[in-house]
Amino acid sequence: MNQTFVTPSQRQVKEILDFCNLNNIELIELTQDTQWQNKIKMAMVDENGCPNYLILPNTYAMLSQLVTFAYDTKRCVFLTGNGSKLGWGALRTGIDFVISTQNLTKILDFQEEDLVIKVQSGLKIKDLNAFLAQRGQFLPIDGFFEEEATVGGVVATANTVSYRQRYGGIRDLVLGISVVRSDGEIVKAGGKVVKNVAGYDLMKLFTGSYGSLGVIADVTFRLYPMPADSQTIIVFGDNLVELRKKIVNSGLTPTMADWLSAPLTSKLNLGNTPSMALRFQSITPSVEQQIKQIQQWNNDYLLLQGEKETQFWRGIKEMVEGAGILCKCGILPSEISDFYHTFSCLGLINISSGVGYLGLATDTRSHQIRQIRAYCEEREGYLSVLRAPDSLKKQVDEWGYIGNGLTVMKKLKEKFDPQSVFTNRLF
Repeated sequence: MNQTFVTPSQRQVKEILDFCNLNNIELIELTQDTQWQNKIKMAMVDENGCPNYLILPNTYAMLSQLVTFAYDTKRCVFLTGNGSKLGWGALRTGIDFVISTQNLTKILDFQEEDLVIKVQSGLKIKDLNAFLAQRGQFLPIDGFFEEEATVGGVVATANTVSYRQRYGGIRDLVLGISVVRSDGEIVKAGGKVVKNVAGYDLMKLFTGSYGSLGVIADVTFRLYPMPADSQTIIVFGDNLVELRKKIVNSGLTPTMADWLSAPLTSKLNLGNTPSMALRFQSITPSVEQQIKQIQQWNNDYLLLQGEKETQFWRGIKEMVEGAGILCKCGILPSEISDFYHTFSCLGLINISSGVGYLGLATDTRSHQIRQIRAYCEEREGYLSVLRAPDSLKKQVDEWGYIGNGLTVMKKLKEKFDPQSVFTNRLF
């Protein structure tokens, strides 16, 4: 798209829908919906180039027809669910219209005994887990914006936070996927049986693809039984480095294990030094035994159960996601303590993988971002800027150094979306 790009007018959009025989599709004029308009503006290079309309198909046929039209006419579409993470990643430009999957909310198949479920991509994670809770099961995804996040959105951004400790990332939970390709064809990979590995690489590919390769239509997940008991112990003191070593080298099985920075601990009114939050979920004797072991290793702690525990884990995510700038980082776990002593931020980093999230002040300068990134990269890590003011995103690369990965990603983009139907300028 060049600088003379002009977003389609109301007449042109209606002509598109008429051409596709989609006169009954839901259409939102963004000038009449400021909430959606503001979300989409966050993702654009230039607010004046913001698309005028949001199209909400409620069937796969509608979705396929729209994408086919975009392919045939060389249009560029922007994909979203509920728009909770639209501002993540690179700023976009040259978008003709936005397609939302939020009307695709069906549960397509539920194999309760096999702990497997297949759902459409517009279903909210919180609604899915509410359905599963009534049946004693849950999907261990605890990404940001949990009130709004959809299945398609969390898969497209690979966003899960603290549950990563026990259940792995999104790729470890996805058993199957259906996507609409750039030419409008619907393809499937994997299946609803846990042992089925057909299409495994394709599922990995679309997880974390940020809508750049195709539209995620539905996803099949592996589920887990709801734990009988849950307790969280928050540990303080000067021996967190040694405590981390003991935990990762022991037989303890926390479902969540995060090292919190001093500013985040302070914001929680729990002191002015870093802390470590460990959640144990299992049968009661197992939980109590593991909590007791932590208490033997460190006698400066706070124990949480019930609603207070739930509020704690929700609260730390909301504090980090609510910061003016949100970054995802990776660092050697052995370097977390030094990192927190070097940089002041709202930090939430997993003690085993070193993957975490940082909340920075809105007035953080570009050179400060580069300093943090350089520190991480020098220690075999990375720093990605997910959300930041437009002015900052225009000064720093959102993804940072990715080695020879950029060449691979561009080749995949050319293979799956040769006409750039989906979200140009993502990388």
